[in-house]
Amino acid sequence: MAQAQCPRASGKDESIGNMPASHMMLRGACGLLRLPFHRPRTLSHAVGLVRRCSRTAHYRTAAVLQTAPAVAPTSAPSSSEVFETALSGGQPDPILETANRDTYDGAEMVQNKPGLLDAQSFKLHWSVDFWRDFSVPPSIADPNTPIPSRLQAILQTLTEAANSMGVFSSSQAAAYWGYHITRSSFFAIQGIAGVLAARAASSVTGQQTNDVGIRMESMIRAGLTGPIGEALAMYYQDYKNIDEGVYKLPWDMTTRGHRQWSPFWVARRSAQFVAEATATLGRRSQGKPEDVWLKSPMYPDYYLNTFHYQTDGWLSERSARVYEVSTETLFLGRQDAMQRQTLVPLRAFMAGRGADGAGTRLLEVATGTGRFATFLKDNYPRMDTTLADLSPYYLQEARRNMKYWADMRAPGQVLGGADGTGTSYLQAPAEAISQPDNSYDVVTCIYLFHELPPAIRRAAAAEMARVLRPGGLLVLTDSIQLGDRPSLDKNLARFEEFNEPYYRSYVSEDLGKLFKEAGLECDTKLLASSTKVLSFRKPLQPAKQAPQAGAITQMQNGGSSSTSSSSPQTAGEECAEEICAVPAS
Repeated sequence: MAQAQCPRASGKDESIGNMPASHMMLRGACGLLRLPFHRPRTLSHAVGLVRRCSRTAHYRTAAVLQTAPAVAPTSAPSSSEVFETALSGGQPDPILETANRDTYDGAEMVQNKPGLLDAQSFKLHWSVDFWRDFSVPPSIADPNTPIPSRLQAILQTLTEAANSMGVFSSSQAAAYWGYHITRSSFFAIQGIAGVLAARAASSVTGQQTNDVGIRMESMIRAGLTGPIGEALAMYYQDYKNIDEGVYKLPWDMTTRGHRQWSPFWVARRSAQFVAEATATLGRRSQGKPEDVWLKSPMYPDYYLNTFHYQTDGWLSERSARVYEVSTETLFLGRQDAMQRQTLVPLRAFMAGRGADGAGTRLLEVATGTGRFATFLKDNYPRMDTTLADLSPYYLQEARRNMKYWADMRAPGQVLGGADGTGTSYLQAPAEAISQPDNSYDVVTCIYLFHELPPAIRRAAAAEMARVLRPGGLLVLTDSIQLGDRPSLDKNLARFEEFNEPYYRSYVSEDLGKLFKEAGLECDTKLLASSTKVLSFRKPLQPAKQAPQAGAITQMQNGGSSSTSSSSPQTAGEECAEEICAVPAS
């Protein structure tokens, strides 16, 4: 099978002028560090904004890289440590950091880290280098720096970030940045409210206050530079795609009368989050997840785990209603931007198809509340979409969200499917999709694989490949893995302690190999903060033909031939070159 080589693997890099384009991108996004731009090696220390990473559940990865470093092998971290690190950007205590030299530093493990193996199979988008070298400079991250000095540094860096990231380059850019900075500020305040409520609840129940919630003074010392910087860089990447026409501005930002502007709707959702955060942190502090209330042979055992210690697992309307606001709070509002990166490889695939998605069938596996599906439909309103999930409660919430999108963005249009949204709904596990072979042009799956046991991952990969049509596109979006952002490797698997029993095996799983074994070909890799996006193609599989005499002669003379015994190029494979191209600064 012919595999495309990435620029970094071949030792080459595309350039803009005399500067490598990928580093020019870093300079543009991270110029807010007020540090001179030197050679690539310097970038790993100078170019970052933050040191933060996470990935939550099915979007489902509630704080993946945001967990605190281990204190001792026999002592699980308290809820305060988990949430404190989540809100402060995953910045470890420098004293504890030296005591956390885990098994991920071994030579064999380093060589086999998925993030490094990806370069052998995938073409690398410019974001891979961007996020690999992303970190916080010690001058800002040092928790011993006086608070006034750190606050002054934050204000200065934010001001310079506004200039270097093109915040005021156009009215559209200013509107985008104003909206997203306001949004992140809201979720930061809401997150603080949640942990303060958890502290109050722990006092009432007689628990140790430090075992639940967050130590506010410590959070301030750790600094908000982590999540703020990570969010800024993610918004830079997101808006770059919007500005280049890869996808539209977020529809909820541009739609007049959207419910998110209603104080009553916001207050209701915030109250739901605070109540859930209090309950979740209480269970986390005690290390006792609750049992799922519903027992049924319809659901596999792994699915009945209450991931993240959340109430009811995936099996209640309450869980579905609070899910979006909980995950966005954990990511300070950048969850949507990370999910939208799934649209990047899709845009390349759709280049030769209808601009509105007509004639294309898409299946989203593990759709959850359907939040990403609304962005998908806003870009491709006439695409025939099927949203699949194992939870009827989440499917019900997805239906509500899709109906709301249609009412706000496509009033009066008849798009087919349920409720005239062009969408159908399917209750099915990823490992047993009840659809015929070769049914869909595109299959997407967001934040599911880290919650699957290894054997189920393999079965799910095979099922998604089975229902994908020859020449079709599969996009897998999930948590970053070992080697994607090396500075985070030593704490990456700690998210397992947030009742994620399969996360440790996931971060070591070679996903490229997994899907190649299912019959697909690796296409492109992107990174987006604590998320990675991998795309695959299903070969056309034409009948093999013997080389013609003319072709053989041409090959013997050193020329190339259109006939080859290797696997055929998948339809649209050339699009990988398009999405890997480094954008102009």
